[in-house]
Formats: sequence, C-alpha cells, structure tokens
Amino acid sequence: MAISRNMNTDAAYNCLIAAGATVYGACGAMGNIFAESGFNPRNLEDLCEERQGHKYTDDTYTEAVDSGEISRELFLHPMGDSRQYGYGLCQWTSAGRKAGLYDLAKQKGVSIGDPAMQIEYMISELQSKYRSVFYVLKTAKTVQEASDVFLTKFEQPMDTGSGVKSKRAFYGEQYYMLYQSENEKEEKPMSLISNSGHDENGRYSGGRAGDQTGTEWALIPWYSRPWKCVLRYPNSAVRAKIAELAVKAAKNDLVGYDQSQRDTYWQHLKASNYDPSQITVACEADCSAGVIANVRAVGYLLDIDALKNLKATYTGDMRKAFKAAGFLVLTESKYLNGPDYLLEGDVLLNDGAHTATNVENGRYSGGTSGVNTNTGSGSNTARNNVSDGQKWLNSNYGDKILKYSGAKLRVDGDYGDKSRWAALAVWKDLMNRRYGTKLDPTNKNFFESCKKVASKATVSHGTQGTFTFLVQFILAAKGFYFGNMDALCGDGLTAAIKSYQKSKGLEADGYCGANTWYALFN
Repeated sequence: MAISRNMNTDAAYNCLIAAGATVYGACGAMGNIFAESGFNPRNLEDLCEERQGHKYTDDTYTEAVDSGEISRELFLHPMGDSRQYGYGLCQWTSAGRKAGLYDLAKQKGVSIGDPAMQIEYMISELQSKYRSVFYVLKTAKTVQEASDVFLTKFEQPMDTGSGVKSKRAFYGEQYYMLYQSENEKEEKPMSLISNSGHDENGRYSGGRAGDQTGTEWALIPWYSRPWKCVLRYPNSAVRAKIAELAVKAAKNDLVGYDQSQRDTYWQHLKASNYDPSQITVACEADCSAGVIANVRAVGYLLDIDALKNLKATYTGDMRKAFKAAGFLVLTESKYLNGPDYLLEGDVLLNDGAHTATNVENGRYSGGTSGVNTNTGSGSNTARNNVSDGQKWLNSNYGDKILKYSGAKLRVDGDYGDKSRWAALAVWKDLMNRRYGTKLDPTNKNFFESCKKVASKATVSHGTQGTFTFLVQFILAAKGFYFGNMDALCGDGLTAAIKSYQKSKGLEADGYCGANTWYALFN
C-alpha cells in the first residue's frame, strides 16, 4: 500500500500539530500508524481474523462491536481468553488501552471505528500516560527520532529491531515529504481557536474544578477535527463579543473541563456579570456547554432574546438550535478545511463530537479582528525565547500584568525589571487563586513569605502549565534554557533546572521547589 494523503492522515497530522508536535514528530508518529493499520480506523489484526475463522471482516467486526453483538468484554478479549489482538489506527492491543477506546466511543455515541474519536484518544494517551513520548514528538528534529520513540514506547510491538525502525521511519519520511512540501509552498499564518477539550488528566470527567494545567480550556492553533459546519451570526458586533468571551474563558484558569460538572461554568458566568474574566470560583464546562453558555451570555449583554433563549444542549443539537436563533450554517469546504475564510466569533462544529470558537479573522475573510490573542511560537535562542515569553504573558495574563504593574510588557527579548516583575506578579496571582495564599502581586519582592508557600508550585519532569512556563521564561533569560516554550517540563528543562541549581550552590535535583524559586526571583 502506497503512502498517500487522505482525510484520516490529514486529521491525524493536524491534530498532532495542534497539540504541539513538530512536523518531524507528527510524521514520525504517522509512519508508525501506517505500519500498524494502513490508517484504517476499522482495522482488526489479521491474526485475530484468522483465528476467528474469517467470521468477521474489518467492517463486520466494527459493526458487531457498535451493535453490541460483540460485548465490551469480548472486544477486550477477542478470543475469550488471555490472548490479545489489536484494533484501530494504532492497533490498540492491551485490555486496558482498548477499554479506554471502547468507553470513549460509547461516551461520545460514535462508532468504535470513528477516526476522529480514535485520534482524540491517541492524543489524550500521549498527553497523560505517554508524556515522555509526547515530549519527543514536540521537540523532534528528525523523523527517525520521533519514529523510534513512538515505536518503542507507544506502539510497543514484539519486534522493535533496527529493520522495523528503518521501515517505519521510511514511512514517516514519505509523510514528511507530502506535508512539509505543502508547508514550504505557502507559509500560512497561525490562527487561534478557543478550545475546551479535556481535563488535567487528558480525560473527560473526574478532574479537579478549574484549569489545572492551562490546557483544559485554552487558545490553540486552528486544526481539522474535521469540522462539519461553521455557525456564523450575521452581526459583526455579536461575533466580536462571542470571540471576546471565548478568549476570556480560555485565559481564566478557574474555568476547566469536566463533562460531569459541565453546567457549573454557566452558573458562575451568570453570577459574574456574564464576563468569564470575573469568575472567581473554580468551575467546569465541556466543549458544547462552554460555547452555548458564551452565546447565551452575549444575548444578555446585547439584549438579544433569541440568544438568551438558545435551545441548544450539546453538539448533537447545536446546528438546529443555532440556526433557529439566527445563525447561518456554512458548509462550503473553504470554511471547513482551514481558517482563512473564518471570522472571529464563528463557531466550529462537528455534530455529536466537538465544537470550538474561532477567535481571529482569517486572512481572506475581509474582517479585522479586535480580540488580542497573540501568543509565542517557541524558539531555540535565548532572546527569541524571552520574546515568546513576553508575548505569551501579555496574551494570557495581560490584564493581570496591567493591573499589578501598570503596563503590559514590551516584546523586545530583554529580560529586565519589568519582565521579572510581570513574571512574579503572575506567579503570586496564580498562587493566590489556586492555593488560597495571600501574596501581594503589586510588590516586586520575593520575600520569605513567598518562599514558605513556593513548594506548592514545584515544577519537575512531566509537569505542565503556567508555573512550568515561568521557569522556562526565567531560565531562558538567564541563559540556561534554549528549548521550546511549550509549558511542558521535559528532559531539556529538567537539565536546565539542574544546571541553574548547580550554579547557585543548590541541590541539583531538577526540582524547582521553594529554594529554586527563591533564587530565580532574587
């Protein structure tokens, strides 16, 4: 089977890139997926088909699982014993991993062979149980590097020898040629969406209230879900307000993701003047609950009855309800396959699966965005890393920085007193909101009182979020960190922490705890 592009490969590539993978990382993973299943999400391991006596094909097996003819238990153990066989894009094999796949399909009400659901499950595994693999995908500088770790630590087949590594990396290189050549034809500007997708554990329920990692509800690059339609309100002022609320919700770490507590966001939004930035109590939404709540809030803010009384309840009925409330339903491919023709406030929808809010005007849309969403892109030089850090802080905490220090940061790559103060103000503010401390963000000093509570914000290998980003920012400024500004503590940041600790006479354990925080800010 020849390597080629199709909807499944495009979806996997776009989702991996949106999650933070480099082009090399995405293509290295995709080469492995091709080797496992040929990118067929319904693929049943051939050996299982043979031992089933050819009772099932890929399609009839999938349909039998969907209908219940094959029970959950039999899906986990296809032969009714301890033998295990693979299924799906990644050929998930063990009972535990297949259980997660099965449960997600049932939870979302889609086929076990649904490619979008399987790609979502793969990303959630990478972000939770396979973080070391995910770190390599996000930092890889060659396809071989990414392919090898995806093979040996994520797929884990019986044979991981040099021949298998070479073959899978070759597949990955073919995808790299397909996708990278397209990227080189035309450099497309990044466009952001406000996306509520998972809890701090990469799951859909069971986490703590609020955004523990800064990624539960966040501003991320546009990606192909794929989207089935775009819901657009005709009035530009309404769209701008929808985008504004979506950005504010993404920036407030008190707003997280949990399907079992999805209505608490709306409750606190109502109690906070319909302004997500004013929410002061940890709460939860999910993708549809968040979008629907924001649109209703706009109805109250702009006194539009149709929006106040929006009848939508989940992704499955949003198209009909939004249309009844006055939204246009756009289904042309130019609106679904990229952000170029989107307007701020457009609602992206995959019926029954996912929704998000576009917050910037596309380059061919004819609109002018009024929402401030600038973010950093990552760099390998200290000065560029500091610039990216300044952009990121302005984008995600600009209101806090303005409140406590009087002005947003000048993005110049210089880490002076203002950048240090901004970082410290964000650190103190987050400590107060997350842990109930009573630190003064307007004070430029990191006193012993700060040091006493700093262990609550320990950064170590595998942690992610704002505290981790601040360590990257400061260590980049001090000349110790040159990796990606991705808010993830991987091998590179851990090594940088150890080097800095050693330079300060601290125990070089790679943990940024109380003593290391004290040194960083003093």
